[in-house]
Amino acid sequence: MSIKLFAAAAVIALGALSSPAFAQSASTTGTGSITVIRPLTITKNSDLKFGAVVRPTTGSGTAVVSAAGVRSVTGGVAGLASGDTPVAAAFTVAGEGGQSVSITIPATFSMINGSDTLTVTTSNNLTGSAAAQTLSNALGSAGSLAFAVGGSVPVSSTQATGLYTGTFTVSAAYN
Repeated sequence: MSIKLFAAAAVIALGALSSPAFAQSASTTGTGSITVIRPLTITKNSDLKFGAVVRPTTGSGTAVVSAAGVRSVTGGVAGLASGDTPVAAAFTVAGEGGQSVSITIPATFSMINGSDTLTVTTSNNLTGSAAAQTLSNALGSAGSLAFAVGGSVPVSSTQATGLYTGTFTVSAAYN
């Protein structure tokens, strides 16, 4: 009986080898898409100006221009009405409406007069995180974001007199 069983198994095996194999197949389609948006631009509308100040007679004080453009002085520093009118720096970022952008403003920058240096600590009027700003309007329309940068600068009684100037760079990038 085992020979008959062996013979039957051999016949089945030979039949399986000689018959064609049918493989399963499947397919689907994919799609592609792209959203093209406007490039970002950034425009400087005004520079940060502290105006003319008188250094304190002793110790040190501070001159501050808020992001709203209002100057205040402390610690014996006196602000003068003559000279440059105090004003915050103002910038406008333009690009695709409704898009999220990151604004980068340095925390400090230096202003120099010959070999003398003053360090400005910046402030701004951005709401929330500078890394999560949104341009006005909606996708398909031009959008913008205006912001201002103020700052504070310490002035000591031994600070050399003269005009101090310096630059700082603000930038914007799509998130």
